[in-house]
Amino acid sequence: MDYHYIATTRKGDMKRGIIEASSKEEVVQNLQAQNLLVISIHAQEKKSKMAPKSVLVRLGLGRVSFVDKVLFARHLSIMIKSGLSLTEALDVIQDQTTSKKMKRIVSDIRKNVTGGKTLADSLAYYPKVFTGVFIGMIQVGEASGTLERNLEYIASELEKDYELRRKIKSAMIYPTIVLIATFILGTGLTIFILPKLVNMFNTFKIELPVITRIFLGFANFLVDYGIFVLIGLVILVVLFRILVKAKVSRPFFHKLYLQIPVVKKLTKNVNLARLSRVLAILLKSGVTINESLAITAGVLSNVHYKRRLDEAISAIQKGQSLASSLTDENYIPKMANKMIAVGEKSGKLEESLFYLADFYEEDVNNATKNLSTIVEPILLIVIGVVLGFLAVAIISPIYQFTGSLQR
Repeated sequence: MDYHYIATTRKGDMKRGIIEASSKEEVVQNLQAQNLLVISIHAQEKKSKMAPKSVLVRLGLGRVSFVDKVLFARHLSIMIKSGLSLTEALDVIQDQTTSKKMKRIVSDIRKNVTGGKTLADSLAYYPKVFTGVFIGMIQVGEASGTLERNLEYIASELEKDYELRRKIKSAMIYPTIVLIATFILGTGLTIFILPKLVNMFNTFKIELPVITRIFLGFANFLVDYGIFVLIGLVILVVLFRILVKAKVSRPFFHKLYLQIPVVKKLTKNVNLARLSRVLAILLKSGVTINESLAITAGVLSNVHYKRRLDEAISAIQKGQSLASSLTDENYIPKMANKMIAVGEKSGKLEESLFYLADFYEEDVNNATKNLSTIVEPILLIVIGVVLGFLAVAIISPIYQFTGSLQR
């Protein structure tokens, strides 16, 4: 059995990795022998021992929609609360699930639970489907007898996350459609209409304006090399997506997101909202501060926020408070830091974090609502400039043509 672990050195440096062992106790002993302090351990089956269906899920692919995960958590919570056993609840979910991928996963989870594994360990076999927060809260719920309550928390947070993503995507649909339509219209006029007009003008030996010659040259270029341009654009888009996700270049792009004016605030608030909410839920569920920070770091979208939490864990290991360990205005605003400090002193840290989560989530909601309001004027200016130049390129020679006829 392979075990994923998160631990720290005596100096407070974070360590993550995989150890092959027969039990969690053996993993703990191995890590302690290396003078490491264990934060969390999750089991994961070795690929060579996976059942055929599990292989298909990981190759077929392990991606499961937000809706499927929300329904899984919500339905499991309701059924356990109503008195069904865990295996009975999983049976019902497996029968009701319409997604083939999710059905396979639930089937495997049920087999593992029936075989004596905990629900948390069974979920840990699918790290690409269930996040560290999901698994960590299930683990705490099973240990503390609050499984159904923690499942409700998970479902609620997934719903909020899904709604946020949906709003951002919705805000960008209209500008994207308009840009594509403008590009198609402009390209069509340049390739099909402009050359016919130019032929007519050449017949009457009318000298074409500079702007018309530029557009005509662009049209000829697209006619001769359009397919290569299209292939090149596709390759560039694919390469860009690979670069954005690559470990080597990801820090650069994530730093860029924190510097671009419009994107900067949204990126910060999304990460701050998630950080506050997840940390509050984990602490309220009884997870230790270090393990809560380690799990929270795993679900943040920006690598620089992840690193900031890793540094905070090291600082807390050395005796600092949470507020002092997060003192960095580049990532954690003064207001948030003061709220955390007040929460620590009053013994109401979870309440302070929930307040911060609500505050930043509301800010994100307002930002997504205003996103289209901000983008639309910029879009109209860009479209106006492009179509304006194209109109001038077509109308100028026509004007010259009518003028020559009058003379």
